[in-house]
Amino acid sequence: MKKYLFLVFFVVFALLACKENQEPVTMKVWEGNPPTSNGLSDQAEIIVYKPKTMSKLPTPAVLICPGGGYAGLSMPYEGHGLAQWMASKGVVGVILKYRLPNKHKEVPFDDACQALQIIRNHSKEWNIDVSKIGVAGSSAGGHLAATLSTYYTNNELCPRPAFTILFYPVITMETVTKGKTRDNLMGVEPSEEDILAYSPEKQVSENTPPAIIFTADGDGSVPPLHSVMYYRALKEKNIPASLHIFSEGDHGWLLLPQYKYTEPTMSLLETWMESYIK
Repeated sequence: MKKYLFLVFFVVFALLACKENQEPVTMKVWEGNPPTSNGLSDQAEIIVYKPKTMSKLPTPAVLICPGGGYAGLSMPYEGHGLAQWMASKGVVGVILKYRLPNKHKEVPFDDACQALQIIRNHSKEWNIDVSKIGVAGSSAGGHLAATLSTYYTNNELCPRPAFTILFYPVITMETVTKGKTRDNLMGVEPSEEDILAYSPEKQVSENTPPAIIFTADGDGSVPPLHSVMYYRALKEKNIPASLHIFSEGDHGWLLLPQYKYTEPTMSLLETWMESYIK
């Protein structure tokens, strides 16, 4: 019964969002062969949700990285749902359907960097303010977003996100999470160098963008200490940051209708975006 109600909610949400937003546009991330391979046949894509009514002024955009433990992609809520919500608020939501690493750690990050560049290249067509292109991610997608905001800002080929939005993110690679996220990204015996490079809390600098982070105290898959680590690293560098740890909830709750903090989460996010972005 609960699964049925969730499905009904999502269908209704999607129908309402479609009325408020333009039809999404899907594009390949790479024309030809990407620079790195995961040994699989999957292809990276972006799915662009634009507001129905075009603003007179260029609008912000958010590159959205769904979670899935680097073993899959949780698209319904962490992808399409969040992108539709962004578009309903006048923000261009761009879902990144990144390639899974399959123990080739650079693969999803190459896709993310290229996706940011595509958004910049289409900024006039999509009415986007290039100074307000941020990144959002959930769970393993949060690790991708946080790494893109830290380690990969040192890459001149990778545009710096203007802001970071994280939902119950995997952060440190120094420990193995319940979902084997680290193993899926780097293999079972990663080098100390790779562990350091792909632990965003170790890579925060004065150039790291501001962030808002959401998690739940009862998260049994990715403990809230991951979020605390990133928040603390930001504050040690005097980077603006907001951390919200809800007293109830487990993992993977973004936009779920039965989660009591769904509405407060989106309200807090909207207020934060209005303060820091618009």
